[in-house]
Amino acid sequence: MGPCTHHLKPSNGRLKEFFSYGSPFLGHPLLTAERARREIDFLVASLALDPAARLLDVGCGFGRHSIELARRGYQALGIDPSTAMIEAARQQAAEAGVDVTFQQVAGEDFVDAEPFDAAICLFTTLGQISAGSHEDNRGLLSAVARALKPDARFALELPQKQPALAALKPADQFGKAPNYTQVQRGYEAETDMVTELFRLVSPTGAQTYSLRYRLFSREDVTRLLREAGLRILNTYAGYTRADLTDDSPLMLFVCARCL
Repeated sequence: MGPCTHHLKPSNGRLKEFFSYGSPFLGHPLLTAERARREIDFLVASLALDPAARLLDVGCGFGRHSIELARRGYQALGIDPSTAMIEAARQQAAEAGVDVTFQQVAGEDFVDAEPFDAAICLFTTLGQISAGSHEDNRGLLSAVARALKPDARFALELPQKQPALAALKPADQFGKAPNYTQVQRGYEAETDMVTELFRLVSPTGAQTYSLRYRLFSREDVTRLLREAGLRILNTYAGYTRADLTDDSPLMLFVCARCL
């Protein structure tokens, strides 16, 4: 297991939020258009979407899922608290030639006058912790429930705590000089909080980005969904039809708003 998060210190003492301008998230090699298409294929079937359904994408990042939904004729609203992510999402939607609305707002603060037919919250959005805080964003589940039509469906994807900890590597390096990225990771058992420091090195200097999030067990998520007024319909081991087990790295919950 890696060192506790409070022992992780960037060498230059300056940190930027992971989802801010210049973020390594924007160039993440795994977040491809093909991956988004496969994930949306699974979600469209799992959420039983009608043509032209209106969907809420919570923690949309740079918009890959919202954009793919729009390509298929759905009405998508993507929300994210990061200015940089929303700007990137709008740019990518324009380049893709699709009509998507993006709004800069934290999921837990979201309110909309018109209820949605479905919602998605993917890729470790749940559990994110902002700078200067030890509180995660679990309140977004109640906000999602309030934003849905009665019995509308909601898909939630996130890592499962124990498999994630078993796979947690204290350090990584990607690339080589003069352009490379160093990653340090740590975990605080008392808070279930993971911190990852991404140090991007180039000939012009280095910048360190910090990502902090809380890990949840299956039991944690089941309780949080119930408390938010969402009932679980199905659980999967990620974007497969395989049942969720204690060894599944990813958890995907398909829920419905309680009537």
